[in-house]
Amino acid sequence: MKLTTSLLMAGAALAFAACGAETDAKPETPAATSTAADACNPLPITGLCSNADPSIFLKTNPQAPKLAAKCEWRTQEISLTPTDAIVFRAQDCTAEGWVANVYEVVQGYVKYRMDGTPEDQAMFILEMLPLAAGETAEQAAMKSLGKAPEDQRERCETRLLAGPVLAGPAFELRPKPDFEAELNTLNPEDPWDACGPNGLSQDAAQYWEARPSYALFHMLGQDDAPWDPASFTFYRKSADGMWAKAG
Repeated sequence: MKLTTSLLMAGAALAFAACGAETDAKPETPAATSTAADACNPLPITGLCSNADPSIFLKTNPQAPKLAAKCEWRTQEISLTPTDAIVFRAQDCTAEGWVANVYEVVQGYVKYRMDGTPEDQAMFILEMLPLAAGETAEQAAMKSLGKAPEDQRERCETRLLAGPVLAGPAFELRPKPDFEAELNTLNPEDPWDACGPNGLSQDAAQYWEARPSYALFHMLGQDDAPWDPASFTFYRKSADGMWAKAG
């Protein structure tokens, strides 16, 4: 009887120790963190999951850099009209102690700022130009040359761009070869801009994207962006109240 009691007590002690060890490790366990991050919390406008599942978007860039170890991708949504929204994924780094970012649409631009920062200090990240019937994204981009210096407007063109990972074809509005050579000669050691604010900048990453109904101008600046440029997806609400991808 004593042997049986001792065995039971030893077994209980081992079980308690194992349970305690599991409890202590749980906050550090990647599986537990992943489960929490993957939870589907419906967003208020579209009802899409907040967990940034790739199926939510037309495309995502798997190589998009994480800003810090504890940052997590989250679904963002912004209403454009009562039946239209733009959806994308961006990193939530509040677990790192960083202030959350706020994303909003202002006069055809998607902008972002840190929560609590005045609206007039928000940064431009995407310009959305709706295409007219029969108009191409390249034609819409060329119209933006109206904001370029007058002597540059006839010396710029659109050119396909192979690098960026996007849902649609990428292209630049940039100097024609002779104009580019001239700029390189005039600025042998300094970066230069050309073709207006929607043109080429050697000091920042910015480029165009062609969509069926929009010309999108991406403004990423000089640093890694907290959002994924590949993920911008338009959604539309049908008569039955269901939201679906619209390009």
